[in-house]
Amino acid sequence: MRARQRVGGRPAGSRGATLRGGGPATKCCLRPSWCHAVPDLVDNSTTGPVIRDYLRTLVNNWRNANAHMAADSYGEENYEIFRHDNLLSAVFHEDYHADGPQANHAYRTFTFDVTSGRRLQLSDVTTSNPLTAIPPLTQPFIETALNQAAPPHDPGTYPFVIDRWTPDKVYSGAYKAWALTPDELILYMPDYPVGHDEPLDFSPGLPQWYMDGGTVQVHIPLSALAPVLRI
Repeated sequence: MRARQRVGGRPAGSRGATLRGGGPATKCCLRPSWCHAVPDLVDNSTTGPVIRDYLRTLVNNWRNANAHMAADSYGEENYEIFRHDNLLSAVFHEDYHADGPQANHAYRTFTFDVTSGRRLQLSDVTTSNPLTAIPPLTQPFIETALNQAAPPHDPGTYPFVIDRWTPDKVYSGAYKAWALTPDELILYMPDYPVGHDEPLDFSPGLPQWYMDGGTVQVHIPLSALAPVLRI
């Protein structure tokens, strides 16, 4: 039997709500706090359509999955809002509790230009492909985040080695989850749980590492990215 390591923690969110449900005969429901938790996003003409669609899909997916679960289960979500001049980043931290020893975590992020009224991709804030432009400028910050990630480990040991977290590797999530603060770019890696590294290494006794969403959170000063930023 091959050993399987699970890593990842639950950073505290600033605000949130809980979605709970039970077994097949139990309906999923939204607590009242959910309805009032994000009015600044849901009722906004720029962010509202995207955020409402995301929340509606999240709730429906959890309700549908819950209908086929024998054990009690529930989901929680916290969110944070960051601003950089006319840009707004919303970071949603999803927790799924399915009667196991630990929850599963995921991060969904959205960044908007509130002046122009459009949603931005990471490529909109860099002068060239962010998946090639960002890594050479940010290696020290990524290495620091890898060394600080849970569980405690010796720096530079697998799987927390930088060549397994480049944008073309599964643990990075291809930089899908990101946010802009007044002075940082934050990368949440991976965005969703990853079952194992790729390609698989079948060396005898080598654990296969499951990586929870947001296990590694990289805080990159915008000054370090100045050569490739549009903002």
